[in-house]
Amino acid sequence: MGHPRAAEVSAALGLADRDLPAFWRAIDGNAWWAGAGSLAAETLGDNPGLPGFQWQDAVRELRTCLIEVGETLMTRSPHNPGIPSWILAFRNWNDSQV
Repeated sequence: MGHPRAAEVSAALGLADRDLPAFWRAIDGNAWWAGAGSLAAETLGDNPGLPGFQWQDAVRELRTCLIEVGETLMTRSPHNPGIPSWILAFRNWNDSQV
């Protein structure tokens, strides 16, 4: 969709093959999980003009991916303290078809 955060996410994921500790720091950081302005908060963003059903499907898919990432991070110690709250919210919203 050409989202402005796509390059940031791609760069973080690219670290997995080059610098694993930096990869874990990047995906566990505040840029991904700390409230307003975080990648997690992007799931609350405005529809950029897609048909409603397509936008909702994309948001639910992003939430599902972030749930998987967050659950993996929570197996590591320490992890970003915002993760459990976001995972709970994402599950509730997806289950409620929000």
